Amino acid sequence: MPISLPPISRRRFLKGAIAASGALALGARFSFGAESKAVDANRLALFSDTHIAPEKTYLHKTGIKVWDQYQQAIREVLAQEQLPAALLVNGDCALDHGTAAAYATFTEGIAPVREAGVPVHLGLGNHDARADFAKAFPTDDTRVKEIEDHTVSIVRLPAVDWYILDSLVKTKQTPGALGPGQLAWLAKSLDANAERPAVLMMHHQPETGPVEKVKGLTDTPALLELIQPRKQVKAVLFGHTHIWTHYEKEGIHFVNLPTTAYVFKQPQPAGWVDANLTEKGMTLQLHAITPNHPQDKQRIELAWR
Repeated sequence: MPISLPPISRRRFLKGAIAASGALALGARFSFGAESKAVDANRLALFSDTHIAPEKTYLHKTGIKVWDQYQQAIREVLAQEQLPAALLVNGDCALDHGTAAAYATFTEGIAPVREAGVPVHLGLGNHDARADFAKAFPTDDTRVKEIEDHTVSIVRLPAVDWYILDSLVKTKQTPGALGPGQLAWLAKSLDANAERPAVLMMHHQPETGPVEKVKGLTDTPALLELIQPRKQVKAVLFGHTHIWTHYEKEGIHFVNLPTTAYVFKQPQPAGWVDANLTEKGMTLQLHAITPNHPQDKQRIELAWR
């Protein structure tokens, strides 16, 4: 269930938080210096698998302070010379099972991005819960209304149409799927915008390449059958496995986004990705949160088929 969080002012944020009857803890102090920065209309900041707990003090068994890494990633985005057109969070916003408390903490954490004038677009993963998520982030006009059983949206940049798809089947159930209805809509939308380069993003990984054996998108064959002949589809991005990798299949780029939280297997990095788009391709740069990681600032150049 992707949702768009529009930019907000500090005053509006504090007023809304107070009206929420204490749902947000207001102990954080926010910096608003990024508001005067220029915005790159073809640039996105990409987060995935943030896994925010209700308590900011939560310590994962790997020794990772998830909230601290989430905040570090946000500070790094706002410290860039130019701000992105949007920040996208590719599912698993919550730690274990999406709750009102977890989403309140997530919302507080992301507030400095919105206060800097950058909209935020969210997708759901298998650790999110539709009902609590819908209460925390009511859908808006960006939702594609033709689909009733899934919620998808499109971020239209000058150089590309960026589709945020919904692969959540059941909370805390590892595999995911897009489903026949969503796939039918996707085919129709791509055909109606055949002249526009398209990038697809979903939480679950298509089972197509050299990724860890974590259960992913069960209807991968149907997705591939749909996108392979549609040359406007240039790349598919996903999360779920907490791995940073890239591979190609029949000219389509597949990119596994890293987690901002904890990794399942060393020496994978935790971090976020800076995406810069042109009409002919996309440059992805990893910003590793893991200290002194050898892949920090790694760049991947994707040329469109």
